Amino acid sequence: MNPEKYNPTQEEINKAESMMTEEQRRASEIRADYTEQEQPPWEDFTEKIDENFVRKRPSPEVIKTMNKSLEELGQVFEGSDLNWHLDGALNISLMNGAGENSEKYIGEHKDVDISVEKGELETLEAQLFKNGYGLFLSRTEDKTKNKIMRRVSYRDFTESDAEHMLIAAIDENGKIRRDKSLNFVDVHIIQRGEVGKPLGVSGTPIPEKWVQPQPLEFHGRQINISHPGKVLYYKLHQGRNYDVTDVEKLIETGKITEEDIDDIERVYEDEFKANIERGLKIFEGFANQITPEMNADKIFELIQSQPEFQKREDMKEGLKKLAEKITGSEDKSIDNILAIAISIFGVEEKNNQKRDEIKRVKQSIIDAQKIKQIREELKK
Repeated sequence: MNPEKYNPTQEEINKAESMMTEEQRRASEIRADYTEQEQPPWEDFTEKIDENFVRKRPSPEVIKTMNKSLEELGQVFEGSDLNWHLDGALNISLMNGAGENSEKYIGEHKDVDISVEKGELETLEAQLFKNGYGLFLSRTEDKTKNKIMRRVSYRDFTESDAEHMLIAAIDENGKIRRDKSLNFVDVHIIQRGEVGKPLGVSGTPIPEKWVQPQPLEFHGRQINISHPGKVLYYKLHQGRNYDVTDVEKLIETGKITEEDIDDIERVYEDEFKANIERGLKIFEGFANQITPEMNADKIFELIQSQPEFQKREDMKEGLKKLAEKITGSEDKSIDNILAIAISIFGVEEKNNQKRDEIKRVKQSIIDAQKIKQIREELKK
């Protein structure tokens, strides 16, 4: 359970301000001025991907900046016992030897992403502040397209679904700096279930080893990279065109094993089952309210009233078809409604496509291992 947010009374605020010196009061006013700060829009990363959906080779200047950002990352976390690690394709470059040879970067990486434990956010905030960084929530205003960066404490860092969690470099007054290579770090929170197991995309357990840091020395600093299985798992989930080529690069590093892909297969199967169970619970929420005289429009309204569907514009047409099918069916049981929904949204078809994709990746891993063995035998 999240700790209750503390809101001081006006009397407490006035008392605290009366105890401040003029210098402290002015410093407090300056910090308040930087509670919210406007920043330019993010760079369009698709420009860094070529026509074959492969990351473009980084220039020497970009490589220098990426190196510097990783050095600064190691410096920020130096001396801490925090459970943190890098996320994303930057891991693939480091697995490929980018620390020893800058030519080993698989392409340009737009930013740095990290995962941290929710229970360590207070310690993380202190570690960051000591090294000139703060916790921010970012949102985009429609009118300006600029980002509004809101400085928050560790208590409020995970409390907004509509805002993006970031770490940003700040000066002594809390103003965001633009002169640091390591800046605007995306933060992902390691979610854990009731029994402490880490959770994946669908809220199902993933292997504990996936959230344990893999220490690596980078230019004299310790960098914690992700477990290869975790990198592959999320790349398969994201499914963007350049994720496919990133997976190919990951396999080429030789860091992925058959055991890793077996773990991924198990997690995906658990997710398929969990998604069906989740759908069943949603339908249980309205199925018993459907009456024989209801037309398709009324059933559609009933379906859309469910919290899980209220913000899903992408499902609107499919839900209309579901309402029509329910209207025309004599069997309005929960099981039949679920079966209709599975058919309309192509759930099983999509699951099978993902199974086939995982099998192809597994075969690529096996082939890569065979080629490696042949090469080693030829060297003897």
